[in-house]
Amino acid sequence: MAKDTLYLLKPHFEKDGAQRFCPDCAMMEGYLATYPALRETLEIVYVDYLRPRAALVERLGEGHQNAPTLILAEASADAGPHGEIHSANGLSFLTDARPITRYLAAKHGLAAPL
Repeated sequence: MAKDTLYLLKPHFEKDGAQRFCPDCAMMEGYLATYPALRETLEIVYVDYLRPRAALVERLGEGHQNAPTLILAEASADAGPHGEIHSANGLSFLTDARPITRYLAAKHGLAAPL
């Protein structure tokens, strides 16, 4: 059975001479820590901060390198109940932590964000 694939930035990176982290990726890490069984249902790929992010470019194209991104294992017939599911290269995907956690909550029967 194919898994949805979650792309996250590596937790620590340098930008403008300082150590940084991605707040949305940190929120996703917190969601995964709260619901550790999700790690078994997802393929999780960590990408570098610097672009191009080859793993995302290869699947979605150069215009879709945001992280976090969740690429769905099966294409969605529509944009979903909140209009948050996008399409590129025949794949359906969500970007940003809140839409991703809303989707995962609905799919797996978990708590959704406010």
